[in-house]
Amino acid sequence: MAQIKTYSRLQIFLHWTIAALIVIQLTINADMQQAFAQRLSSGTIPDNAGAIFHAVIGILVFFLALLRLGLRFWHGVPEPEGNLSPLVGFLSLATHWLLYGFMFLMPVTGAMAWFFGIELAGVLHELGRLVLIPAILLHVAGAVVEELVLDNRVVRKMLRSRAR
Repeated sequence: MAQIKTYSRLQIFLHWTIAALIVIQLTINADMQQAFAQRLSSGTIPDNAGAIFHAVIGILVFFLALLRLGLRFWHGVPEPEGNLSPLVGFLSLATHWLLYGFMFLMPVTGAMAWFFGIELAGVLHELGRLVLIPAILLHVAGAVVEELVLDNRVVRKMLRSRAR
């Protein structure tokens, strides 16, 4: 396979769409927290629009992440430019796979908690949120450092699909 120079338009669209949906999930979740407490106490799923919105967005993130992962294997991803140290390369790759893991684990634990009333899944979902936020911040910081300090065009590649 020829070396990939840029991400496809679909990969870029999925990256930013999933990122926006995750930010929404992390910032607008109070209704789900209240509804889940009601779910545990009553044993029934409350009719709460905010909670339903949160659940639907979580399911959407899961399937979009599945598509994104498939594209990663089918289309490939650009190799890092420049001379990344082995440590920076490892941290970048590890952070990406950690985020992929969260794109799948958060919706799964959320669905287990919401639809099946599994309290442990809800606890794991909440703990996952506390790890996901620093992982996202690490990803953003790493991208900024790679773009501005190492000048490897990583951010530019995720903003447009053609090199200019």
